[in-house]
Amino acid sequence: MARIVIVDDEPIIGIGLKTLIGEYGRFSEIQTFSDGMSALTNMMAHPPDVVLTDIRMPRMDGLELCRNIQQLKLFTKVAVLSGYGDFTYAQKCMSYGVQEYLLKPVTEIELFPVLDKLLAVQEAVLVSFSHFEQWVDRLEEAVWMMDKTLADELIAAEKRQLCLVETDIQQYQRIHDAVRLLLKKLNARGAYRFETNLLDGENTLHAMTYEWFQIEIGTWIQRLSEYRNHERINVLGAALQYIDEHLFEEELSLDSVAEKLGVTPTYFSHYFKKNTNETFVQYRMRKRIDKAKQLLAVPHYKVIDIVAEVGYESYPHFSRVFKKATGHSPTEYRGLLGIK
Repeated sequence: MARIVIVDDEPIIGIGLKTLIGEYGRFSEIQTFSDGMSALTNMMAHPPDVVLTDIRMPRMDGLELCRNIQQLKLFTKVAVLSGYGDFTYAQKCMSYGVQEYLLKPVTEIELFPVLDKLLAVQEAVLVSFSHFEQWVDRLEEAVWMMDKTLADELIAAEKRQLCLVETDIQQYQRIHDAVRLLLKKLNARGAYRFETNLLDGENTLHAMTYEWFQIEIGTWIQRLSEYRNHERINVLGAALQYIDEHLFEEELSLDSVAEKLGVTPTYFSHYFKKNTNETFVQYRMRKRIDKAKQLLAVPHYKVIDIVAEVGYESYPHFSRVFKKATGHSPTEYRGLLGIK
C-alpha cells in the first residue's frame, strides 16, 4: 500500500487529516509534520507516494517545500491544502508541479477523489519498481556466479539509462536500496556472509555512487571466489546432469531445476537458452522424444507403457507431442520401423 505525508503547522488540523485519511483506507503509513523543513528531510530519505501540505508554515512554507520536491525530482505527488483562497498561490503551486489545490476546511467529499487521482498517477510511476527488482535479481545472479563482467555491464547500463533523469539524491537512494536488497537476497542463500561497511554510517548515503557500487560488488565477487577456492559454479553442467537424472519424472520443470541449482528461474531460463540454443522446454521435449524413439524400436514394449516411462501423464498428450516433433503418431512411427 501507499505512504502519505501531511504537512501542517496546526496540530489539530494535522490530527484531523490523519484520521480522515485513515478512513480512506488506501495508505499503509500516514506521517504528519508541522513544517516543511522536517518533512523534506524525511522525504529525502524515504520519498512518500503523496504529500498533502499547507501553505503558511514556519521554517519552510508549503511553496518552498513544493519547489524542493520538484527540484529533487522526487516521484511524489503533491496536493496543496490552504485556508487562503488566493489564485496567486494556486498559480505558484502549479508552476512547481503541484497536481491539486484544495481549500480548508476539507471533507472526504473533496479530499477522497483527489487522493484517488494522485494515487492513480503514482501507480503508473511505480511500474518502474519492477524494473528495479529485475535489475537487482540479475545482479544477484552475477555475484553468485562470480561473473564480474556481467555485473559491470548491468551497473553501466543502469547508469546510462538513468543518468539523465536521476538527481544525485535519487541516485544515492537507488543504490542504497539496491545494496540492502542485494545483501538480503545473497545472504538468504546461507552459503557465505556478504557485508558492507557503508550502509549504517552517518552521511554515507552520498558516498553511494554507481562507481562505488561497482567496486563493492567486485570486492564481494573476489571474496566469494576466495571462499570457493576460485572454482566457478558450472551451472550448465550441473543443470544438464540434474535434468538427465530426472528427465522422465512428470514434475520436472524449469522452476524445480532452477531451485535445485540455487538460481532464479528467469536467470536459468536465459542462461540455458544462451548456452544450448534451446529453451528448457525444447531440450526436455527433445530428450524425451529421443528416448521414446529408442523404446518404440523395441518390439516387446507397449506404447502405453512407454508413455509413463518417458515422463508423460497420458497417452493423448504424449501422442500430440510426439507427432508434432516427428510428423507421425507413435503407432505410425513404429510402423515405419516395420514393427506391428
